[in-house]
Amino acid sequence: MLAGIQSTTLWKIGLCARRAGRCEAGLTLVELLVALALLGFMLLAITPLFIASVKSNYAGNEYTSIHVLARDRLEQLMNVPFSDGRLAPGRHDNDLSPVLPDSMTGLPPTRGGVRNPFSVCYRVFQFQIPPGDLVSVPANTPFLSILVTAGIKAVHYKRIDVTVVSGTGALGIGARWTRVSGLISNPAPETILSTADPGGTCP
Repeated sequence: MLAGIQSTTLWKIGLCARRAGRCEAGLTLVELLVALALLGFMLLAITPLFIASVKSNYAGNEYTSIHVLARDRLEQLMNVPFSDGRLAPGRHDNDLSPVLPDSMTGLPPTRGGVRNPFSVCYRVFQFQIPPGDLVSVPANTPFLSILVTAGIKAVHYKRIDVTVVSGTGALGIGARWTRVSGLISNPAPETILSTADPGGTCP
């Protein structure tokens, strides 16, 4: 019986060789189309997750950038003299370059360049501590302050609100902006008086 099986197998191999020169085995066209269709459905299911992941990573990187930029500007302003013009009350508009610096030289490019997506705006407020609170409120405890908008008034400290906004549009997730605040004390409230506040708000 074993001899009969071997002879049948040899006959099939010989027939295959006589007909096509080789034995053709593998997937049919229908099987290939079904496999491609299944692969397409899998890609359609995964693609939205991949796009959401890319947007989330982009937004996370941009949030880090705007927070670093806001903290850096606040640190700069906190280290200038109390009566410096950069701490004048009111709104101070964006002073960043419209294009990003060259990555090789660190200087603005002579032509073209990449648009700077960030803008910085900060607002300075003047506050006065009521005379009664100066006497009756112990140190390091809450007190009620008064916003000063007129000129030539006693002012005890200023509050700086720095706002950084990203203008990259629809990339990433959500509107990307941040605001940080800091207080700077008046070293000589008897001689350094307030200036008129022209108002204005940052976005």
